[in-house]
Amino acid sequence: MTKSILPVPGPTRRRLVAAGASVGLLATLMGGMAHADPLRAELTDHPDFEVEEVGPAIFTTNVRSGEFGVDSDGAEVVYALSNGEPATFSVVDPNTGERLHAQTLEDYELGGFLTQADDGQVYFTARTGSYAGLFQFDPESEEITNLDVDLQGQRVLYDGAIDEKGVLYFGTYPDAMVMGYDTNTGELHDYGSLTDDAAYVFSLGLVDGEVWAGTGPVPHLFRLDPDTGETTEMFPPDHVMDNADWFIGLEHRDDHVFVRLSPRGGFDMAVYHLEEERWLDEVIEGTFDTPVSDVIDGKVYFLVDDVLTGFDVESETTFSTGFEDSWLWQEMSEAVGTYALTAVDGEDGPIVTGINTDGEVWHYHVESQEGELVHADVLGSPAGAHSMGVGPDGAVYMGAYLSSGAMSRIDPQTGEIDHIRGPKQGDAIITHDDQLVVSSYPGAGVHIGPVADGWQWGQAQEVLHLDRGAPYYQDRIFAMASMDEQIAVGSVPDYGQVGGALTVVDPRTGDYDFHRDVVEGQSIVSLAHHDGVLYGGTSIHGGIDSSPVADAAEFFLWDVDSAALISSEVIDEDVSIINQVTVDSSGLVWALTNTGLVFTADPETGEVLDRIETGLATGNNWGRTTSLYEHDGWVYGNAGSSLFRINPDDHEVETIVDGGVRESAVDGTGQIYFAGSTNVYALNATAPACDETITGTHNGPLTLDEDTTCIVDATLRGPLTVDDGASVYMENSSLNGPFNASGAQDVVIEDSTFNGPVKIQESTGTVALEGNEISGPLSCTENARTPQGGQNTVSGPTGGQCAELVE
Repeated sequence: MTKSILPVPGPTRRRLVAAGASVGLLATLMGGMAHADPLRAELTDHPDFEVEEVGPAIFTTNVRSGEFGVDSDGAEVVYALSNGEPATFSVVDPNTGERLHAQTLEDYELGGFLTQADDGQVYFTARTGSYAGLFQFDPESEEITNLDVDLQGQRVLYDGAIDEKGVLYFGTYPDAMVMGYDTNTGELHDYGSLTDDAAYVFSLGLVDGEVWAGTGPVPHLFRLDPDTGETTEMFPPDHVMDNADWFIGLEHRDDHVFVRLSPRGGFDMAVYHLEEERWLDEVIEGTFDTPVSDVIDGKVYFLVDDVLTGFDVESETTFSTGFEDSWLWQEMSEAVGTYALTAVDGEDGPIVTGINTDGEVWHYHVESQEGELVHADVLGSPAGAHSMGVGPDGAVYMGAYLSSGAMSRIDPQTGEIDHIRGPKQGDAIITHDDQLVVSSYPGAGVHIGPVADGWQWGQAQEVLHLDRGAPYYQDRIFAMASMDEQIAVGSVPDYGQVGGALTVVDPRTGDYDFHRDVVEGQSIVSLAHHDGVLYGGTSIHGGIDSSPVADAAEFFLWDVDSAALISSEVIDEDVSIINQVTVDSSGLVWALTNTGLVFTADPETGEVLDRIETGLATGNNWGRTTSLYEHDGWVYGNAGSSLFRINPDDHEVETIVDGGVRESAVDGTGQIYFAGSTNVYALNATAPACDETITGTHNGPLTLDEDTTCIVDATLRGPLTVDDGASVYMENSSLNGPFNASGAQDVVIEDSTFNGPVKIQESTGTVALEGNEISGPLSCTENARTPQGGQNTVSGPTGGQCAELVE
């Protein structure tokens, strides 16, 4: 099946489906909540296009915060916050998975911490990118209350813990504060910023009446007396702090405090003995972000590389629980992670329970080494597309922001959305040979896999992982380019760091060459490759909580063979980010900047040839939420929340969709899709305004000398001539005789047959040929725009611009 390249009379209907068995669940979840994408109200009329809503870009359950507690009757429940647009709050039965209660958290997208007080009240936080909220849930009334306290401009609240007096303590960003909320009186106490050189109090725990607080990305560990407000800094030994930038977890268990750190080898954990005031020599590696369980029979439990591991508090040694040999671990191998965990002393020994990001609850019996997996009906919600790219199958793929491992694929033939698995955050998506390439956050990873039999995340190989901390200090990849047998990767550094990198990796071997500071102190956020040269754009911004060391972004050329910088220059002193770089079919380089300036450059020298002001500025520090690509003889893109196109001849800019656009891409059939706040839309050409329509049989010569003629389901016998300024749209028709268009405006022909030569020259508008049979020569010359289409069969010689449209 092929899509029509002709304008269609109004939007076509598509239906949203999920892959495999997820259809029923998706329909159930969506039936319980409606989410209106605000984009529709912001569309502007454009005479050439109509917009069709396809459906949610990505729909997912994404549990990043959970608390194992009890309901108002004392029965076991799991309280879960799921990220999305909006975020959701759910109460589920951990044994059956039944949803007992759920609500959406309108105006909030990300969950924070969850904790239950001794009186049964549940406290949690949620946030957007700009502000945070502190909430209370009453299990008896099932009501959520926004506590509406003055958080003094703090955008994120971290790691809440309640003491025996009912005071809830938590850390903050961006001012690295500790706050205490008295749940009895409703008063909030501000203990102030703990340090000036770190923006986050990321971890917090209660230890023998003190509040312990850990910061990042400059790591400090403080002990705070909540009565006096006095703080004392602790200084862990070198073997604990080696390559550590963050304290990400603090849990007090009997005589020990378990301290999780990042990045180290991968979220490692140090152990501190309180009474003896000593740090254990062994640092437990790879403990992720899952808390440590309560002590049961002298042992605690946690995850090491997603494997349940025990720690004997008497011998201070770790031990295997057999989890890595269980079917349960194999079944959960593709899960992004477990963010909440508990352990109880069952009749036959300890039972450890966790809830995964995808809403699966698992139970593991340590003594018998048997497990159970229960699907918990956590309320999901739509998620906006964090990235869009086109795969080797011509499908548009979409990556999600901090998800449970969600991606989506838009089928290029049906336009249907398939919900598939991927990394927890896919930052960039490209094609390399016949494989799909996806970058992942955190840790600047690159994954590659085939799509011929359907994309399978479990079969994708990670061919690059630069990681936070030494030696590379890289974290996010927003730019990738395929070049022969290698992939070029541009990255943004770790939190608090400046100086991104250009890395060239061979996906067959995993070998790579790493080049940091190609442009001193700047991140590499856009890349394109053509004829052995990489064209790149930088951002002056480094990782979060870093300060730029440059004033303006630079456009650079890199010689692939010699692995050397050819040139690098500032394009405009007001440009701090070069968001996108692309090379059109003629070899001309195009680039988009954060100010809305689009410039063209000579591919040989990098010299700027022209500057085009779109007026569409974009605020993202790393050039995200933008695109730039060539399609049907125009240069399309999105910036400043709008979708636009540029005429390559006169550089006139047209805004097609004004407002709400976050990502866009054109699939292998020429269909443009774009994502709004949560939903995906198709940009469809409007039906032509036909001044005349020809159907049926016509005998004799036919000359079209003005306006627009549509030829549909027609049989023509005799020559057909299209003169200066006229347009022809021809579909499912036949012509017995020569076809000659000279100086025409638009020439669009689909699924038609020709017995005679076809000649198209000097057209000023769109030239498109798709699925035609031509018994004779085909010649396309001096047309203003590159002809589009394909799958044409020609029995005679083919010359000029249409040569690539022939099978």
